[in-house]
Amino acid sequence: MVDVKITHSPDGSEIRVESPKTEQALLVYKPQDGFKFHKIKYEGGGPVPEEISGSYTGISGALKALLAHLEARKPTKQKAVNDRFKERKVKKETLDGTEPYSENG
Repeated sequence: MVDVKITHSPDGSEIRVESPKTEQALLVYKPQDGFKFHKIKYEGGGPVPEEISGSYTGISGALKALLAHLEARKPTKQKAVNDRFKERKVKKETLDGTEPYSENG
């Protein structure tokens, strides 16, 4: 099972899903178009993969499809690059004993 953090909105119309495999959180939401369908989008507004880009009749069906997609998915390339950068930054801080970016500029 994928290690995800699921957060429900107070009104129950939106679910935020954070995964270690993606850089941004994914949202399961109901668009304001007058239909009862739910959709999935990235929190930043980027395009989602084709496997999960459709409309779902219920929020539970959309969440189930999203979790199945995340379980089969590999971490994104951008996520891997950012993780390596963070690791190098921490290693450099411990070797140098200084802050990576100074306050003065």
